[in-house]
Amino acid sequence: MPLDDQSLTAAQRQTCPLCGGPNGCAPAACGHLDAPCWCTTATFNPASLALVPEKLRNVVCLCRRCAEAPPRKEVSHG
Repeated sequence: MPLDDQSLTAAQRQTCPLCGGPNGCAPAACGHLDAPCWCTTATFNPASLALVPEKLRNVVCLCRRCAEAPPRKEVSHG
């Protein structure tokens, strides 16, 4: 994840691009790629990765929940 990308704010780098929640990525939080993090040993679901917008791929990290499975769309009952 290139943390030197100045086009994103710190908050954007720490936000999951799929659900909008905090991604819990230590390197994104501290700005150092050598920071130990859950995301370096996690297996990311290919369906989740496919949902990441092209411009954010390899730039921001998913949260643990979205890494395991794509977020479910809320169904409106109206």
